Amino acid sequence: MLRKNAQTLQEVMTRVLREQHLEDPLNELRLIEKWPEIVGAPLAAQTEKLYIKDRTLFLHVKSAIVRNELRVMRPKLIERLNETVGVNVISDIVLR
Repeated sequence: MLRKNAQTLQEVMTRVLREQHLEDPLNELRLIEKWPEIVGAPLAAQTEKLYIKDRTLFLHVKSAIVRNELRVMRPKLIERLNETVGVNVISDIVLR
C-alpha cells in the first residue's frame, strides 16, 4: 500500500543535503575526484593542489606548457567539468 506523501530515498537525500547546505560541497568534491577522468591521466599528472572556492577551480600546474594548454582549453574544460557533475559548480579556472 502506497502512501500519498511517499518519497523516494533519492528525493529525501537531495532535500536533506540542500537543507544542510551540503549539496554544493558534495558536488565540488565529486568534480575534484573526477579530474583525472575528465582531463586524462597525462594532464592530471601535471596538476596538483586542486581546490574550489567561490565557484572557481584553483590548480597548480607543474609545467608552463601544460598551463598554456589548459588556458586554451579553459572554456571547454569548464563546460565539461559542469556536465560531469550535472550542475554548474565551476564558473572559472585559475592556473598557478
